[in-house]
Amino acid sequence: MSEELKKKLASLRETYLRQLPEKIEHLEDCWNRILNGYNENDLKDLHRLAHSIAGSSSSFGYTEIGRTARSLESVFKNLIGKNRDIDDTIRAEVNSYISLIKEYELSVATVGEGTNSPLLRGVQGCVSPLLMEGDEGEGERYFRTKDKKLIFIAEDDQLLLNSLELQIRHFGYDVKAFSDLEEMEKALKEITPSAIISDVVFPEGNLAGIETIEKIKKENDRHLPVIFMSIRNDIHTRLQAARAGGIAYILKPINITSLIDKLDILTTYREIEPYRILIVDDEIELGNYHSMVLENAGMKTKIVNDPLHVFEPMIEFSPDLILMDIYMPACNGHELAKAIRQMEAFFSIPIVFLSSEANIDKQITAMSMGGDYFLTKPVEPEHLISSVAIRAERMRVIRSFMVKDSLTGLLNHTNTKESLDISVEQAKRKNGNLAFAMIDIDRFKSINDTYGHPAGDRVILSLSRLLQQRLRKTDIVGRYGGEEFAVILIDTDEQTATKVMDEIRSSFAQIKHQSGEKDFYVTFSCGIATFPLFADATNLCNAADRALYEAKHGGRNRIVTAAE
Repeated sequence: MSEELKKKLASLRETYLRQLPEKIEHLEDCWNRILNGYNENDLKDLHRLAHSIAGSSSSFGYTEIGRTARSLESVFKNLIGKNRDIDDTIRAEVNSYISLIKEYELSVATVGEGTNSPLLRGVQGCVSPLLMEGDEGEGERYFRTKDKKLIFIAEDDQLLLNSLELQIRHFGYDVKAFSDLEEMEKALKEITPSAIISDVVFPEGNLAGIETIEKIKKENDRHLPVIFMSIRNDIHTRLQAARAGGIAYILKPINITSLIDKLDILTTYREIEPYRILIVDDEIELGNYHSMVLENAGMKTKIVNDPLHVFEPMIEFSPDLILMDIYMPACNGHELAKAIRQMEAFFSIPIVFLSSEANIDKQITAMSMGGDYFLTKPVEPEHLISSVAIRAERMRVIRSFMVKDSLTGLLNHTNTKESLDISVEQAKRKNGNLAFAMIDIDRFKSINDTYGHPAGDRVILSLSRLLQQRLRKTDIVGRYGGEEFAVILIDTDEQTATKVMDEIRSSFAQIKHQSGEKDFYVTFSCGIATFPLFADATNLCNAADRALYEAKHGGRNRIVTAAE
């Protein structure tokens, strides 16, 4: 843990301690008012106050205060919904717990406590699932690109091994080949490859390749993307390969094109955005604490202390997961989760409840209201980080399957850009050509205003179908956004790309569109940039965008190619 982080955590803890007397005083005032007559809402407020002190005090290391407040919370919980009178026994029990809390608070204020707090002990030395040596993120570990990416191949058939080594080298990779598993294990102690390709069956056993990879991963705290290859196609072997962390499974005889495509995906660098976590907690200090723990693990967080004001930051922040307390003023976590689930855009977002509620029935009820998981305060930083990261990553995976634009069926913006990244890497490896075209429908706003949005959607569909019909299967077409499209023309030079796109432009201009009894025609403008003139995906995008801008401002309905 850095000294700066230590200071920030210590400052949070001191701030909480300074505010604790006010919290206890508020609790005591509420209790005294209830003794003069109460309703269910008063009791629920009191229960929430005790619950808040129990969870936050324990998290900040004031264990005795947290333990006593939890007992107090239990008393109030048993009163809710029972319509019971507060007799002398209950009064004495509550007064006793409040007195103990005040005594503990006075003690820690004068002599200190909490040296074994999760806040102070847990972050130090905790291994984030997002970080490794050098503060590299998971995306960097997984997709790290070197000038010459090193691949390990393990195969006991020497001829096949030699053949694979030669072919993979031909595609621009550096290769180290092993016919013996022990030799590969020794080599891995000296160097970490970008990926491993391993057969499943070796003389040592029918699953020796898989077992060796499992052993390597247990002994080495490194992320090693693995592709298994085998003649075996049974479910048992495939399951074992998946359990060992295999990213892909290729059947023999090896299709070298398929193998290289998978290597490109595994070893091409992509910048992975940190997980975005929205924290909803009325306890300001506790929200700040959980935020600091998660941000120290490489995540981005946003804190909302008023649950009634959650929607706007939720939409603006677009979180991968919501971390939410259950007991909050104005509305509880159950109600808020149900309200969030009613929003189509957030129907599937993971919601993790974070509360000192220990009753399993209450936890199950909370999850039935829209939660995905329940963490009990105080939660160890390691547990918080891993629980949040696992569910945020699952959300990312689910989103990654949603690669298609809902209207056209083409790739969406994100996946179009990812396809361009991979295509550029493949073009570099082959010393080949590639063209990237950006298309924008001319005066599209006027079409929507004049003929209506349904007519505008039909125009978008007609262009998407024309592109798919006229382009090759190897070309990649995506809807870049709104009325914009992007086309990746594989193995295509500038002259050919310009000719192909101009033919499509001419054809599209001749298509008759209808809206009611009205006919109308539409055109598009296009900007083209080519590789290797522009050496990477970012420069290709920028150059094509500039060329598109020139086409639009040069009269529209034309093709412009980007110059260096």
